[in-house]
Amino acid sequence: MSKYLLLIGLACVFWWLWRKSRASSRGEAGTPTVQREAERMVQCARCGVNQPVSESILADGRYYCCAAHLHDAPSDDA
Repeated sequence: MSKYLLLIGLACVFWWLWRKSRASSRGEAGTPTVQREAERMVQCARCGVNQPVSESILADGRYYCCAAHLHDAPSDDA
């Protein structure tokens, strides 16, 4: 039984080395990563969390991280 486990283990190691050598010969260095362009970060006027401007909510010249914080924000009516 231990012979079969040893053979299976060796087969797995050889398969892993074979795949790794194939990936390096094709120019792949692991999993490909998608690089996004850097984006301006803004701070939530309510809680101070920093997040990208595209994920923020802009209201009255202030940025908020979510609709709940926009709703809870003090109004300038007074």
